[in-house]
Amino acid sequence: MHKGDVNLMKYLGYIFLALILTYRLPQNPYSIIQNIIPPIQTSNGVLYLSGIVPIILIILGTTGLFKLERFSGQNNIFIFIVVIVLIIPLMRWTLDITRTAYHLVRDDGLKAIDIEDSNISLSGSDIETIIKVNLELKNYSKKDNIFKIRIYYPESIKKHMDKNFYEFDGYHSTHGRRNKINIEEKIELDLDENETDELFESEWFWEDIEYELYNDDESIIFIQPGI
Repeated sequence: MHKGDVNLMKYLGYIFLALILTYRLPQNPYSIIQNIIPPIQTSNGVLYLSGIVPIILIILGTTGLFKLERFSGQNNIFIFIVVIVLIIPLMRWTLDITRTAYHLVRDDGLKAIDIEDSNISLSGSDIETIIKVNLELKNYSKKDNIFKIRIYYPESIKKHMDKNFYEFDGYHSTHGRRNKINIEEKIELDLDENETDELFESEWFWEDIEYELYNDDESIIFIQPGI
């Protein structure tokens, strides 16, 4: 193989490795690199040191492409745009296809679903206290799934409730081939004024939250860490 081809593969490999490290594992809230270097909770927020490694790899890969003789007549800005707009999305698509193939071989049902994004917020007044939940689910299999959803309250909320979980209304369904759905739910909490004040003064948002997707055949649990 020509030396220029070897270097091209090497620099593209740096970028691909960065994407692999930032790819989330199935039913895991963290990427591969975040499982190796977990986020650190500080007094001012959360510190993600894990992001440094993929950034360095992408910089090494992109600047390496700038130096290749085959691209000597190209503007570096153009090469950078190609990397961002074409190469990286294509590599991510390759990873998604690989994951779909993995679930296809295993004939996974609910296990092929992942929570791409989740957001929970708390609002209140003298009249009511409401939890708003937003979920984005992605189905990596090639078949549809029908299921129900439960959210298990964090400890600071759980102690004010009769049950430790809330059942979302109705059934939900996802379509295969990496299609996404967004689910929104409002949970009204029956709290008195003192309980509401205590809840807002707590640090419930740093606590783990569990989501359960289930049907008659199977059940899976997603843990969304407070950090």
